[in-house]
Amino acid sequence: MAGGAAKLGEQVAARLESVIRSNAWPAGHYLGHEEQLSRDFGTSRSVIREAIAIAEWNGVVESRRGREGGLYVRERALDPAIALLRNYLFLSGADLPSLLRARRLIEGRILELATERIEADDAAGLAGLLADPASPRDDRVHLSRLKQIVDRMSELADAPLLRLFGGALRHCYVDRVRTTTLDDGAYLRASRAVAECRMLQIQAILDYDRGAVRDLQTRAMDIWEAFAAELSPARLSGAAIVDRLTATGNGALIYEFVQPAKKAEAVARAIAQMIANRDLDVGERLGTEAELLADFGVSRRVFREGVRILERFGIVEPGRGKLGGLMVGSPRRDMLIASLGGNVPALAETTVRDDGLLPMLLTDAVRALVAQDECRRDAFVRAVGAAQPPSASGLARLVAIHAPDALTGCLIEITLDCGRRSDEGRLDRRQLSALLNAIGSADRFAAPRMLRGLCPPAA
Repeated sequence: MAGGAAKLGEQVAARLESVIRSNAWPAGHYLGHEEQLSRDFGTSRSVIREAIAIAEWNGVVESRRGREGGLYVRERALDPAIALLRNYLFLSGADLPSLLRARRLIEGRILELATERIEADDAAGLAGLLADPASPRDDRVHLSRLKQIVDRMSELADAPLLRLFGGALRHCYVDRVRTTTLDDGAYLRASRAVAECRMLQIQAILDYDRGAVRDLQTRAMDIWEAFAAELSPARLSGAAIVDRLTATGNGALIYEFVQPAKKAEAVARAIAQMIANRDLDVGERLGTEAELLADFGVSRRVFREGVRILERFGIVEPGRGKLGGLMVGSPRRDMLIASLGGNVPALAETTVRDDGLLPMLLTDAVRALVAQDECRRDAFVRAVGAAQPPSASGLARLVAIHAPDALTGCLIEITLDCGRRSDEGRLDRRQLSALLNAIGSADRFAAPRMLRGLCPPAA
């Protein structure tokens, strides 16, 4: 599990994905078998296996077994950026409360923009979703409608980053539910109730009743929050988590609309869940490979592919000394952002089309920071005041680094890196000092207002 080999695998994965994009190969296109790909890319079979695992993790390709086995362009794949962010958020420990907190912000903003930007033709399409009432117990119909409505709202909002964030948060939320509990029935009951809210929400949009749209959004998120609060964590074994995340068919109705994982991906998520269940800190030991394999019921090869995925983002690292094994690492947000830019150029090049996104995320982060203990606030004040005043984007990045909720900090950094900015000067020292005084004194009213004034939307 050497770092050099991992880097080579990442390079080959990036080349493979670039070839697929540049040739515009459709879903289902045959790419070759392992030995052939190894020759094509001029590398060893072990490196090509690692590259395939990374490309599968990114939602770009899929391996098939049997007579027509080999590597194919993945069918019905998630947008690669959504898949990548979804996986990173899960691996880095985003829990149900933080996912719901972010969903309230992002989905609320999507609905605001969708309501503002809807046209007559769009309204006719939305009205069609109301035409055929579903049976109260038809979970397949409810899940299908939920997906259609959420996707349609994202299209109407016409903001690429909001679509990325909304999709990744929603899919990650389902994964976290399925690694926490065996009770899919409770999830399906909550889905029915949310679907009813969404149908009423469409009618409110058609009636241009913005107040009702907001109220129904709050109600939908309250349903998910109540559902999460009532879950009894099952503390599932590694093998049970792998089984649930890879399940298909009637036993995994949820995954008809939120794509199931490949085995290596499921192993990576199961290890991440193990870290969360044991409440392990950076540097603590997970166990040797033999100890961990006994809990997972997968081959050594699949296990190691899963570990590679985790190592790529710093979630685990090889242990040293006599025992060796795996140690808990520190999530590398820089690797996520580099991967988003490398794998999805269109996202990295796009202008942020929702001017309200960054101020909204910053406001949420600074409110949470003000609510924290004095030590945390002081650490932020010292970091900002330690050198010359930063630029607006520099201040925003410091807020992201010190945000109490790492998930919100991650979204802020992605937004900053995807926005185009002209050269910025340093912030006014007096205004910055006033902001730091407001944060240091826990002024939850003045601090968000001052921050919005210092960090205007990306240009």
